[in-house]
Amino acid sequence: MRNKGLYIISAALMVILGVSDALRGIFTPLFTSVFGFDMTQVGVIVSASYLGNLICLLFGGMILDKIGRKKAMALFIIALALSELLLLLGSHYAMLVLGFFLALGISTLLNTTINLISDSFSATKSLMLLNALFFLQGIGTSGSQLILSHYSSSLSVWNGVLIAMAVLLIPLAIITMKLKEEKASDKTDSKTSTGSTEKMQTGMIALIALTLGLYLIAEHGITNYIIMYGTSYLQISAAEAGLALSLYSAGLMIGRLVLGTVVDRVGAEKMIFLSLAVATVVAIATFALSILPLLFIVGLAISIVYPTTVSLVRKHAPLSLGARATTIAVSAASILDVIFNAVFGKAIDSFGYGRTMPMLCAALGISAVLMILIIPKGRKQL
Repeated sequence: MRNKGLYIISAALMVILGVSDALRGIFTPLFTSVFGFDMTQVGVIVSASYLGNLICLLFGGMILDKIGRKKAMALFIIALALSELLLLLGSHYAMLVLGFFLALGISTLLNTTINLISDSFSATKSLMLLNALFFLQGIGTSGSQLILSHYSSSLSVWNGVLIAMAVLLIPLAIITMKLKEEKASDKTDSKTSTGSTEKMQTGMIALIALTLGLYLIAEHGITNYIIMYGTSYLQISAAEAGLALSLYSAGLMIGRLVLGTVVDRVGAEKMIFLSLAVATVVAIATFALSILPLLFIVGLAISIVYPTTVSLVRKHAPLSLGARATTIAVSAASILDVIFNAVFGKAIDSFGYGRTMPMLCAALGISAVLMILIIPKGRKQL
């Protein structure tokens, strides 16, 4: 393993990113009961964070390509620390909106930056190490939800968490700047950390972005709507529906740790296809048979799809434009996800959950079919 110091920094950072991403949901009761904002205003905060993702990714890609990934990563960490401190002024609505716009946007940018540098960790196990990092992010998210949800209306805990994250982030930025990156030791290693083409393969990158967008539609659709589907359509208790969602999230976390160990061996494209295909079949069974605990298998199957699909983009772009191509692809996928969610809510109102939720299975299925077109032809992956 190369660049152990950078990997340790990335691991610590992913845990903090997991906590940061969860704050908006955890402390909603604080925003409404203490700060006095209504749910319409909370909805604006959610929309602002999505917008922050898009804008930070678009501008961040240019910064990454211009000043280099290590310097850019340190800069983004400092920016995240400042955005967390800005949220201390959250009793002022404009500051809360701006704070989450920056915090969620920069968090996604850092997430993508770590994906971009993952090739430098190992010549043969980079995808396994990358998925392990995403597992740690899940630990940060679920752990903070488990612990901090007991203090969701506490202003002192809110302030304490924000200050603690800022204090932890600053030394991470300083250490990142001082780290010396190990270079690839031979020509074979060198190829693993560069773009594999001299020209931008726009068509292939667009196909990857579309596949990623359809996947995000399915993943977020299950996360956002499964409890309402269970309680309103299946007439089960909120506790049962919540258990199904927990199993789904557990599958995502466990899969990144377990399935991540075989991605490099099977091949990224082939592994993504197999994951999406299995998830499609099990998701169809879940909704057809109304057996929500099967979502654990769905989560397990799709666990490696997001980080591994994002990593594919730089294979189809020259090294000098790899970061920009990746951030644009993730932005395009996010836009598709946002548009679909706006339409999906209307579809539920018009046609009901029974007819609408299977659209998520269709999104998984189409993404699996598209991945067949991305699998390299005439090259042995096993």
